Amino acid sequence: GSQVDFGCQAEGRPPPLLTWFRGPQVLREEPGVASLPLHLAQVSPQDSGTYTCVAENRHGRHNRSLELHVA
Repeated sequence: GSQVDFGCQAEGRPPPLLTWFRGPQVLREEPGVASLPLHLAQVSPQDSGTYTCVAENRHGRHNRSLELHVA
């Protein structure tokens, strides 16, 4: 029932497209921003899983993943 906030930041030229995924599902996406927070309200065990932030532009792609475990 608690909330969880994740942060994702990236810089690049051109500014990257930032995307949050849970598995293959896109949760949030914004082009040209330096920061893209992800807010999960009232998490439950069904929200457990791998969350990945991807930053990409024409020069490449970088990502970071984290595991959320909700008991």
